[in-house]
Amino acid sequence: MNNSKKRWAVGLLAGFLGILSLCGLTVRVIDPFFHYRAPDPEAEVWFDERYQNAGLLRSQQYETVLMGTSLAANYRPFWFDVFYKTSTVKVTIPNGGFHEFTQALDYAFQKQNVKRVIFGLDPNILARDPADAPDQLPEYLYDDNPWNDGRYLFSKDVLIRSGYTVIKKARGETQPLQDAFVWDGTLYFSKELALAGYERPEVAERPQPEDMFLDACGENLAVVQSWVEDHPDTQFVFYLSPYSILYWDKMQRLGETEAMFALLRRTAETLLPYDNVELQCFLTDTDTITNLDNYADHIHVAGRVTYAMAQAMPGKENCLTEENYRQRLDALHEFVVHYDYEKIFA
Repeated sequence: MNNSKKRWAVGLLAGFLGILSLCGLTVRVIDPFFHYRAPDPEAEVWFDERYQNAGLLRSQQYETVLMGTSLAANYRPFWFDVFYKTSTVKVTIPNGGFHEFTQALDYAFQKQNVKRVIFGLDPNILARDPADAPDQLPEYLYDDNPWNDGRYLFSKDVLIRSGYTVIKKARGETQPLQDAFVWDGTLYFSKELALAGYERPEVAERPQPEDMFLDACGENLAVVQSWVEDHPDTQFVFYLSPYSILYWDKMQRLGETEAMFALLRRTAETLLPYDNVELQCFLTDTDTITNLDNYADHIHVAGRVTYAMAQAMPGKENCLTEENYRQRLDALHEFVVHYDYEKIFA
Protein backbone atom coordinates (compact mmCIF):
# COMPACT_ATOMS: atom_id res chain seq x y z
CA MET A 1 0.00 0.00 0.00
CA ASN A 2 1.50 3.32 -1.04
CA ASN A 3 1.64 6.37 1.21
CA SER A 4 -1.40 8.10 -0.33
CA LYS A 5 -3.58 5.05 0.25
CA LYS A 6 -2.28 4.76 3.81
CA ARG A 7 -3.08 8.40 4.49
CA TRP A 8 -6.55 7.91 2.99
CA ALA A 9 -7.21 4.85 5.17
CA VAL A 10 -5.92 6.59 8.29
CA GLY A 11 -7.98 9.68 7.49
CA LEU A 12 -11.10 7.56 6.92
CA LEU A 13 -10.59 5.73 10.22
CA ALA A 14 -9.94 9.00 12.06
CA GLY A 15 -13.06 10.54 10.56
CA PHE A 16 -15.14 7.53 11.54
CA LEU A 17 -13.80 7.59 15.10
CA GLY A 18 -14.37 11.33 15.28
CA ILE A 19 -18.01 11.00 14.21
CA LEU A 20 -18.50 8.11 16.63
CA SER A 21 -16.97 10.13 19.46
CA LEU A 22 -19.17 13.11 18.62
CA CYS A 23 -22.28 10.91 18.68
CA GLY A 24 -21.26 9.41 22.02
CA LEU A 25 -20.50 12.83 23.50
CA THR A 26 -23.86 14.18 22.29
CA VAL A 27 -25.75 11.31 23.92
CA ARG A 28 -23.63 11.61 27.08
CA VAL A 29 -24.40 15.32 27.45
CA ILE A 30 -28.12 15.25 26.56
CA ASP A 31 -28.73 11.82 28.14
CA PRO A 32 -32.39 11.39 27.09
CA PHE A 33 -32.82 8.17 29.09
CA PHE A 34 -31.35 9.59 32.34
CA HIS A 35 -28.55 7.04 32.35
CA TYR A 36 -26.05 9.49 33.83
CA ARG A 37 -28.23 12.23 35.30
CA ALA A 38 -31.43 12.73 37.25
CA PRO A 39 -34.36 14.22 35.31
CA ASP A 40 -35.25 17.85 35.82
CA PRO A 41 -38.24 17.72 38.23
CA GLU A 42 -39.80 20.78 36.61
CA ALA A 43 -39.19 20.35 32.87
CA GLU A 44 -38.36 17.13 31.05
CA VAL A 45 -39.20 15.34 27.80
CA TRP A 46 -40.96 11.99 28.21
CA PHE A 47 -41.40 9.51 25.42
CA ASP A 48 -40.57 5.87 26.22
CA GLU A 49 -41.25 4.26 29.58
CA ARG A 50 -39.26 1.11 28.93
CA TYR A 51 -36.09 3.15 28.35
CA GLN A 52 -36.60 6.03 30.77
CA ASN A 53 -37.87 4.05 33.78
CA ALA A 54 -34.40 2.70 34.48
CA GLY A 55 -33.08 6.22 35.01
CA LEU A 56 -35.99 7.05 37.31
CA LEU A 57 -35.36 3.96 39.41
CA ARG A 58 -31.67 4.79 39.63
CA SER A 59 -31.84 8.53 40.29
CA GLN A 60 -34.85 8.96 42.60
CA GLN A 61 -35.18 8.49 46.35
CA TYR A 62 -38.26 6.42 47.19
CA GLU A 63 -39.78 3.92 49.58
CA THR A 64 -42.81 3.09 47.42
CA VAL A 65 -42.88 1.80 43.84
CA LEU A 66 -46.09 2.39 41.90
CA MET A 67 -46.07 -0.02 38.97
CA GLY A 68 -48.42 -1.23 36.26
CA THR A 69 -49.42 -1.16 32.62
CA SER A 70 -50.87 1.85 30.79
CA LEU A 71 -53.78 1.71 33.26
CA ALA A 72 -51.39 3.05 35.89
CA ALA A 73 -50.23 5.96 33.71
CA ASN A 74 -52.85 8.42 34.98
CA TYR A 75 -51.57 8.41 38.56
CA ARG A 76 -49.29 11.09 39.95
CA PRO A 77 -46.64 9.83 42.38
CA PHE A 78 -47.16 12.69 44.84
CA TRP A 79 -50.72 11.50 45.49
CA PHE A 80 -49.24 8.43 47.16
CA ASP A 81 -46.61 10.57 48.89
CA VAL A 82 -49.50 12.38 50.57
CA PHE A 83 -51.98 9.54 51.13
CA TYR A 84 -49.42 7.00 52.36
CA LYS A 85 -46.96 9.53 53.84
CA THR A 86 -44.17 8.05 51.74
CA SER A 87 -41.90 8.83 48.78
CA THR A 88 -42.96 7.31 45.47
CA VAL A 89 -41.56 6.51 42.04
CA LYS A 90 -43.93 5.60 39.22
CA VAL A 91 -42.91 2.86 36.77
CA THR A 92 -45.41 2.14 34.01
CA ILE A 93 -44.81 -0.35 31.20
CA PRO A 94 -47.56 -0.25 28.55
CA ASN A 95 -48.87 -3.75 27.86
CA GLY A 96 -46.06 -4.95 30.12
CA GLY A 97 -45.14 -8.57 30.59
CA PHE A 98 -44.41 -10.08 33.99
CA HIS A 99 -40.78 -10.70 33.05
CA GLU A 100 -40.42 -6.97 32.37
CA PHE A 101 -42.05 -6.02 35.67
CA THR A 102 -39.76 -8.46 37.48
CA GLN A 103 -36.68 -6.94 35.88
CA ALA A 104 -37.76 -3.42 36.85
CA LEU A 105 -38.71 -4.45 40.39
CA ASP A 106 -35.42 -6.27 40.92
CA TYR A 107 -33.60 -3.10 39.92
CA ALA A 108 -35.73 -1.01 42.29
CA PHE A 109 -34.93 -3.33 45.19
CA GLN A 110 -31.26 -3.15 44.23
CA LYS A 111 -31.24 0.66 44.29
CA GLN A 112 -33.50 1.50 47.25
CA ASN A 113 -34.98 0.11 50.43
CA VAL A 114 -38.44 -0.52 48.97
CA LYS A 115 -41.02 -0.74 51.73
CA ARG A 116 -44.15 -0.83 49.55
CA VAL A 117 -45.07 -1.91 46.01
CA ILE A 118 -48.43 -0.76 44.62
CA PHE A 119 -49.11 -2.82 41.51
CA GLY A 120 -51.97 -2.70 39.01
CA LEU A 121 -52.82 -6.39 38.69
CA ASP A 122 -54.84 -6.21 35.49
CA PRO A 123 -56.98 -9.27 34.68
CA ASN A 124 -55.97 -8.88 31.04
CA ILE A 125 -52.29 -9.50 31.75
CA LEU A 126 -53.07 -12.30 34.21
CA ALA A 127 -55.04 -14.04 31.45
CA ARG A 128 -52.30 -13.68 28.85
CA ASP A 129 -50.11 -16.64 27.96
CA PRO A 130 -46.60 -15.76 29.22
CA ALA A 131 -45.23 -16.84 25.84
CA ASP A 132 -47.20 -13.99 24.24
CA ALA A 133 -46.09 -11.33 26.72
CA PRO A 134 -43.64 -8.61 25.62
CA ASP A 135 -40.04 -8.80 26.80
CA GLN A 136 -38.63 -5.52 25.51
CA LEU A 137 -36.84 -3.87 28.43
CA PRO A 138 -33.28 -2.87 27.44
CA GLU A 139 -31.30 -4.92 29.97
CA TYR A 140 -28.16 -2.80 29.55
CA LEU A 141 -29.98 0.14 31.14
CA TYR A 142 -31.22 -1.84 34.14
CA ASP A 143 -27.79 -2.54 35.59
CA ASP A 144 -24.75 -0.61 36.79
CA ASN A 145 -22.24 -2.24 34.44
CA PRO A 146 -20.28 0.55 32.67
CA TRP A 147 -18.86 -1.88 30.10
CA ASN A 148 -22.12 -2.16 28.21
CA ASP A 149 -22.74 1.59 28.01
CA GLY A 150 -21.54 1.56 24.43
CA ARG A 151 -24.93 0.18 23.44
CA TYR A 152 -26.38 3.41 24.78
CA LEU A 153 -23.75 5.98 23.81
CA PHE A 154 -23.34 4.83 20.22
CA SER A 155 -26.94 3.91 19.43
CA LYS A 156 -28.50 5.58 16.40
CA ASP A 157 -31.93 5.47 18.05
CA VAL A 158 -30.65 7.13 21.22
CA LEU A 159 -28.92 9.81 19.14
CA ILE A 160 -32.22 10.52 17.38
CA ARG A 161 -33.94 10.73 20.78
CA SER A 162 -31.27 13.18 21.89
CA GLY A 163 -32.10 15.46 18.97
CA TYR A 164 -35.80 15.08 19.69
CA THR A 165 -35.19 16.06 23.32
CA VAL A 166 -33.27 19.20 22.34
CA ILE A 167 -36.01 20.28 19.91
CA LYS A 168 -38.82 19.66 22.39
CA LYS A 169 -37.04 21.57 25.14
CA ALA A 170 -36.31 24.47 22.80
CA ARG A 171 -40.03 24.67 22.04
CA GLY A 172 -40.92 24.52 25.72
CA GLU A 173 -42.78 21.23 25.17
CA THR A 174 -41.80 19.61 28.44
CA GLN A 175 -43.62 18.11 31.44
CA PRO A 176 -42.72 18.01 35.12
CA LEU A 177 -41.70 14.72 36.66
CA GLN A 178 -45.07 14.32 38.37
CA ASP A 179 -46.76 14.30 34.95
CA ALA A 180 -44.41 11.79 33.37
CA PHE A 181 -46.32 9.54 30.95
CA VAL A 182 -49.67 10.95 32.12
CA TRP A 183 -52.04 11.27 29.18
CA ASP A 184 -55.42 12.06 30.73
CA GLY A 185 -54.86 15.78 30.09
CA THR A 186 -54.80 15.15 26.34
CA LEU A 187 -58.25 13.53 26.20
CA TYR A 188 -61.74 14.54 27.20
CA PHE A 189 -63.12 11.36 28.73
CA SER A 190 -66.70 10.75 27.69
CA LYS A 191 -69.21 8.09 26.75
CA GLU A 192 -68.76 9.05 23.11
CA LEU A 193 -65.00 8.54 23.32
CA ALA A 194 -65.40 5.25 25.20
CA LEU A 195 -67.81 3.89 22.60
CA ALA A 196 -65.63 5.09 19.74
CA GLY A 197 -62.68 3.19 21.23
CA TYR A 198 -64.65 -0.02 21.72
CA GLU A 199 -65.08 -2.58 18.96
CA ARG A 200 -68.04 -4.72 19.95
CA PRO A 201 -67.41 -8.37 19.11
CA GLU A 202 -69.86 -10.78 17.57
CA VAL A 203 -71.68 -13.13 19.94
CA ALA A 204 -69.88 -16.46 20.35
CA GLU A 205 -71.76 -19.62 19.45
CA ARG A 206 -71.06 -21.18 22.85
CA PRO A 207 -69.47 -20.20 26.16
CA GLN A 208 -65.76 -20.79 26.65
CA PRO A 209 -64.57 -23.33 29.25
CA GLU A 210 -64.45 -21.94 32.77
CA ASP A 211 -60.79 -22.94 33.10
CA MET A 212 -59.84 -21.15 29.88
CA PHE A 213 -57.46 -18.67 31.57
CA LEU A 214 -56.31 -20.71 34.56
CA ASP A 215 -53.10 -22.16 33.13
CA ALA A 216 -51.81 -18.76 32.06
CA CYS A 217 -53.07 -17.17 35.26
CA GLY A 218 -51.27 -19.79 37.33
CA GLU A 219 -47.95 -19.12 35.60
CA ASN A 220 -48.32 -15.36 35.95
CA LEU A 221 -49.37 -15.59 39.59
CA ALA A 222 -46.32 -17.75 40.29
CA VAL A 223 -44.18 -14.77 39.24
CA VAL A 224 -46.17 -12.48 41.53
CA GLN A 225 -45.79 -14.95 44.38
CA SER A 226 -42.03 -14.93 43.86
CA TRP A 227 -42.00 -11.15 44.43
CA VAL A 228 -43.99 -11.51 47.62
CA GLU A 229 -41.96 -14.40 48.97
CA ASP A 230 -38.58 -12.92 48.05
CA HIS A 231 -39.40 -9.68 49.89
CA PRO A 232 -41.36 -10.61 53.02
CA ASP A 233 -40.68 -7.25 54.67
CA THR A 234 -42.20 -5.30 51.77
CA GLN A 235 -45.93 -4.57 51.65
CA PHE A 236 -47.51 -5.44 48.30
CA VAL A 237 -50.73 -3.62 47.44
CA PHE A 238 -52.23 -5.24 44.36
CA TYR A 239 -55.26 -3.48 42.91
CA LEU A 240 -57.80 -4.45 40.27
CA SER A 241 -58.72 -1.44 38.14
CA PRO A 242 -62.40 -0.66 37.44
CA TYR A 243 -62.81 -2.04 33.93
CA SER A 244 -65.91 -0.45 32.45
CA ILE A 245 -69.22 -2.14 31.75
CA LEU A 246 -68.10 -2.31 28.10
CA TYR A 247 -65.44 -4.79 29.18
CA TRP A 248 -68.11 -7.03 30.63
CA ASP A 249 -70.17 -6.61 27.48
CA LYS A 250 -67.14 -7.94 25.63
CA MET A 251 -66.77 -10.85 28.04
CA GLN A 252 -70.45 -11.72 27.73
CA ARG A 253 -70.42 -11.66 23.94
CA LEU A 254 -67.22 -13.71 23.72
CA GLY A 255 -68.57 -16.23 26.22
CA GLU A 256 -65.65 -15.59 28.58
CA THR A 257 -67.44 -14.21 31.65
CA GLU A 258 -67.28 -17.42 33.68
CA ALA A 259 -63.63 -17.92 32.75
CA MET A 260 -62.77 -14.39 33.88
CA PHE A 261 -64.49 -14.86 37.23
CA ALA A 262 -62.63 -18.15 37.68
CA LEU A 263 -59.42 -16.17 37.13
CA LEU A 264 -60.44 -13.54 39.69
CA ARG A 265 -61.28 -16.20 42.27
CA ARG A 266 -57.97 -17.96 41.63
CA THR A 267 -56.11 -14.67 42.07
CA ALA A 268 -57.77 -14.01 45.42
CA GLU A 269 -57.22 -17.56 46.63
CA THR A 270 -53.54 -17.41 45.68
CA LEU A 271 -52.59 -14.01 47.09
CA LEU A 272 -54.79 -13.42 50.11
CA PRO A 273 -53.04 -15.95 52.40
CA TYR A 274 -49.84 -13.86 52.36
CA ASP A 275 -49.38 -11.57 55.37
CA ASN A 276 -47.61 -8.88 53.29
CA VAL A 277 -50.30 -8.68 50.59
CA GLU A 278 -53.38 -6.52 50.12
CA LEU A 279 -55.72 -7.16 47.19
CA GLN A 280 -57.83 -4.08 46.50
CA CYS A 281 -60.75 -4.50 44.12
CA PHE A 282 -62.18 -1.52 42.23
CA LEU A 283 -63.80 -3.79 39.64
CA THR A 284 -66.83 -3.99 41.88
CA ASP A 285 -67.47 -0.22 41.93
CA THR A 286 -70.61 -0.37 39.79
CA ASP A 287 -71.22 3.38 39.94
CA THR A 288 -67.84 4.01 38.31
CA ILE A 289 -67.88 1.19 35.76
CA THR A 290 -71.36 2.07 34.44
CA ASN A 291 -70.56 5.77 34.00
CA LEU A 292 -68.88 5.72 30.61
CA ASP A 293 -67.99 9.40 30.92
CA ASN A 294 -65.12 8.09 33.06
CA TYR A 295 -63.50 6.21 30.17
CA ALA A 296 -61.47 6.61 26.99
CA ASP A 297 -62.25 3.05 25.85
CA HIS A 298 -63.49 -0.10 27.58
CA ILE A 299 -60.77 -0.15 30.29
CA HIS A 300 -58.75 3.10 30.46
CA VAL A 301 -60.13 5.38 33.12
CA ALA A 302 -59.81 9.14 33.72
CA GLY A 303 -57.43 10.78 36.16
CA ARG A 304 -60.27 11.93 38.41
CA VAL A 305 -61.06 8.24 39.02
CA THR A 306 -57.46 7.22 39.59
CA TYR A 307 -57.15 10.06 42.10
CA ALA A 308 -60.16 8.74 44.02
CA MET A 309 -58.69 5.24 43.95
CA ALA A 310 -55.31 6.44 45.23
CA GLN A 311 -57.06 8.35 48.00
CA ALA A 312 -59.08 5.26 48.99
CA MET A 313 -56.24 2.74 49.01
CA PRO A 314 -54.79 3.47 52.46
CA GLY A 315 -58.26 3.15 53.99
CA LYS A 316 -58.53 -0.46 52.84
CA GLU A 317 -62.32 -0.33 52.40
CA ASN A 318 -61.86 -1.86 48.95
CA CYS A 319 -59.74 -4.78 50.15
CA LEU A 320 -60.77 -8.30 49.33
CA THR A 321 -60.28 -10.69 52.23
CA GLU A 322 -60.49 -14.44 52.61
CA GLU A 323 -63.85 -13.85 54.29
CA ASN A 324 -65.45 -11.50 51.76
CA TYR A 325 -63.94 -12.14 48.31
CA ARG A 326 -66.51 -14.75 47.27
CA GLN A 327 -69.44 -12.53 48.24
CA ARG A 328 -68.05 -9.47 46.47
CA LEU A 329 -67.12 -11.32 43.30
CA ASP A 330 -70.46 -13.14 43.27
CA ALA A 331 -72.27 -9.81 43.54
CA LEU A 332 -70.29 -8.43 40.60
CA HIS A 333 -71.02 -11.62 38.66
CA GLU A 334 -74.75 -11.22 39.20
CA PHE A 335 -74.55 -7.58 38.17
CA VAL A 336 -72.68 -8.12 34.89
CA VAL A 337 -74.60 -11.24 33.88
CA HIS A 338 -77.98 -9.53 34.23
CA TYR A 339 -77.00 -6.06 33.03
CA ASP A 340 -78.99 -4.59 30.13
CA TYR A 341 -76.14 -3.97 27.69
CA GLU A 342 -78.32 -3.04 24.76
CA LYS A 343 -79.38 0.20 26.44
CA ILE A 344 -75.78 1.39 26.11
CA PHE A 345 -75.99 1.17 22.33
CA ALA A 346 -79.60 2.26 21.90
